[in-house]
Amino acid sequence: MTITFEEIQNLPDTYHIDHIRVSPNIILAPMAGVTDTVFRRIILGLGGCGLVSTEMTNAASVSPKALKRHHLLDFYPEERPLTMQLSGNEPELVAAAAANVEQLGADIIDINCGCPSPKVTGGGHGSALLKDLPKLGRVLRAVKAAVSVPVTLKFRAGWDDARLNYIETAKIAEDAGIAALALHPRTKEQAYKGRADWGRVAEVKRSVGIPVIGSGDVTDAADALLRLRDSGADGVMIGRGAMDNPWIFLQTAQLRRGEPMFEPTPADKLAFLNQYLDMCLAEMPDRLALNKLKQLIGQFNVGLPGSATLRAGVHRSGSVAYARTELERFFEPYMAATVPM
Repeated sequence: MTITFEEIQNLPDTYHIDHIRVSPNIILAPMAGVTDTVFRRIILGLGGCGLVSTEMTNAASVSPKALKRHHLLDFYPEERPLTMQLSGNEPELVAAAAANVEQLGADIIDINCGCPSPKVTGGGHGSALLKDLPKLGRVLRAVKAAVSVPVTLKFRAGWDDARLNYIETAKIAEDAGIAALALHPRTKEQAYKGRADWGRVAEVKRSVGIPVIGSGDVTDAADALLRLRDSGADGVMIGRGAMDNPWIFLQTAQLRRGEPMFEPTPADKLAFLNQYLDMCLAEMPDRLALNKLKQLIGQFNVGLPGSATLRAGVHRSGSVAYARTELERFFEPYMAATVPM
């Protein structure tokens, strides 16, 4: 399917979470282990992203002592407006954590009801709440009563195909005073397999009166705008697609304006990876920064022959210096080939 420039001009580009204006309405999804302050700032620096979120944080891990250990809620002023995402299944505990997070500086608090990881659902968090909607309602009402900032919910279509309850979940959230919803329209059992059914996003949008954001399987700028058009959603959330192509937000903004879309050269991709590593090194020990690079390179679209060799080289790196050597060695011939004569 395609989308015309006239159709693009008729699409919404802004929505509000209570008093907070989100523009553009293409936003970065929270991703555990990925959307730390480095990744968020580098995405925002490229342009075109209207809202970012912290990684999911267990409500039991927001004490001052815990925050010094994991740094999941560290942020810089330039990241605002900033969503901080919490997980948990005990109303009083999640509410207390939300109050603490508000004091830390969250502009928006998001409750995770979508993570499919067995480590999370095994503790009754994330998607596990889809099996107990009355408890989810109690969690949401407790959080809403504990804070003055807007509260949002990210959720899935249901636990499995036999227990699809996304419309009911959306209505419970709206009744609890939730300011906006983000639906990943797969089930918990699907995890990230199969197809994200955006028809479910459209159904939720028709069922509630608060903003609805869709998430899942957005791989390029045209796809983001097609999803926006076809679902009627207020916004589009991009997760793994941003790891694959960090320029996707910028490209979507350029497509909206009818401008040629930026296509990163090998030099741009090398510069991005080096910048990401440099920013990680400024925030964490070398070992952790190297691990972050290894994680990103596994998803990053190198888009050049032999990219598997690059990934293998970075993954076997035992030091930052070795990883940089692997990056330079791989990209050098491609960069030389693009130098004007």
